[in-house]
Amino acid sequence: MIGSVFLTYVKRKFKREDKDTEIYQATTDTIADMRLQFKSEDYKEETYSSGISTIGEYKLGLPSDYGHIIGNISITDTDADEKYPPLHKISKEKYDEKYNQRLLTDTGNMDTATPTEFCIYAKQIYVGPVPDKTTYRYQFNYTTEDYTEIAADTDPVPFASMYRNVLRSGVLAEIHDGLENFEESAYWRAIYLQGLGKIADNDEDNIRDDDGVQFRGI
Repeated sequence: MIGSVFLTYVKRKFKREDKDTEIYQATTDTIADMRLQFKSEDYKEETYSSGISTIGEYKLGLPSDYGHIIGNISITDTDADEKYPPLHKISKEKYDEKYNQRLLTDTGNMDTATPTEFCIYAKQIYVGPVPDKTTYRYQFNYTTEDYTEIAADTDPVPFASMYRNVLRSGVLAEIHDGLENFEESAYWRAIYLQGLGKIADNDEDNIRDDDGVQFRGI
């Protein structure tokens, strides 16, 4: 749905013709909020990285559109065609405590091995221990982060197809809040939050495994 069409859709409920700019701004803000509230299937990616090219390096750059990592990181050895258990995520504080030898200037004094853990810091992935090979490849899933200023010619407006009624409710909540129509804002906010809950539940149904499901014959 293009921006101007979504504007008309919002104005079916918001009976004013003098707030188009505010509606576009509220749409921009609501889309940003929706992307924070749940990990939408519309904005997920899988990537592979082999960015460590020298023994002694331990940092991997994150994609430019990175928002949030999903799950752990898988690791394989492309040279030996081997795979290992997924890397376990830890805090930066714990990483610094366990892997302070990474700061040594002489790589011969480092304890290098197959990485087993990682942390995220300053838009980079720190793996530990310091890798003993440069042939490891790291795979991870993440949500993308992208800012779009919504205008009349925006095509498509994010979430305005499958979730257009939820997006509209959020926009109306923002508009009425800005006009200090707090009762109306609260009404639309409740509908918006209820819609977000349904979206999150639907996405969870799509991606969860079936380990707990039992099928019985007739």
